[in-house]
Amino acid sequence: MQLAILFLGALLELLAATESTASTGTTSYRTTTGTIRPEPTTATHNPVTTTSHGNATVHPTSNSTATSPGSSTSSPHPRPPPPSPSPTPGSKADVGDYTGTNGSQPCVHLQAEIRIRILYLTQGGGKAWGTSVLNPNKTKAQGGCEGAHAHLLLSFPYGQLSFGFKKEPPQNTVYLNYMAVEYNVSFPQAAEWTFSVQNSSLRELQAPLGQSFNCRNASIILSPAFHLDLLFLKLQAAQLTPSGAFGPSFSCPSDQSILLPLIIGLIALGLLTVVLVTFCIFRRRPPTYQPL
Repeated sequence: MQLAILFLGALLELLAATESTASTGTTSYRTTTGTIRPEPTTATHNPVTTTSHGNATVHPTSNSTATSPGSSTSSPHPRPPPPSPSPTPGSKADVGDYTGTNGSQPCVHLQAEIRIRILYLTQGGGKAWGTSVLNPNKTKAQGGCEGAHAHLLLSFPYGQLSFGFKKEPPQNTVYLNYMAVEYNVSFPQAAEWTFSVQNSSLRELQAPLGQSFNCRNASIILSPAFHLDLLFLKLQAAQLTPSGAFGPSFSCPSDQSILLPLIIGLIALGLLTVVLVTFCIFRRRPPTYQPL
């Protein structure tokens, strides 16, 4: 009987120890599993997910990033450069001396007061003529010559003028056959301030090779709305001396048309003077006979 009681007691203690060991192992497993679960770590990255919209990067949880001034989509387009000042009346001081060379060899020599006349649209919907005078102190000349062609480029702060000349050896002549103008200028009440024109079918300022073209006022019509006036003009292209000095003078047709009537008028005035003087001399002579 005692042996049965001892055996039962030992069996109960063994069962209690086994249950205690199993419970301790389960708790340890759960604690360890809780410290290595990846879900909490992944969840901590969700708030910083970004969305791309063009060049701007938007962070939904940050208003300051969404309105960042560094975004290129919110920056304005650069404004164009301002137009040049309003034109001023020209004078003899506005006569410029421009030379285009090919290395050390002069190709084009131009002296003139350059006026640009433009028919522009006004803000009221009408049209008006505006005149601008080129400032020679702010103008740079470049040029060259090749074969039968010579060119001169005048660059200034708000534009440029390009002259193209062509020589014809069979006729022994040279003339202006091409011009291009780009100009920014602010005329009164103008609706625009950028103007450009080019013409490659000109035959102007023609002169014999080796002679300079001289004219008091040469007007070149590049288009119905774009005229170029060259005052006190001296020009020689395609065939110059090494020093660039002007050759013999060749007057423009407009000056020749003025000189011809003047010469005819002077000749007529001289003849009339001779007739009057002769008449007066004969009237003052005493008669050769005496009355009876």
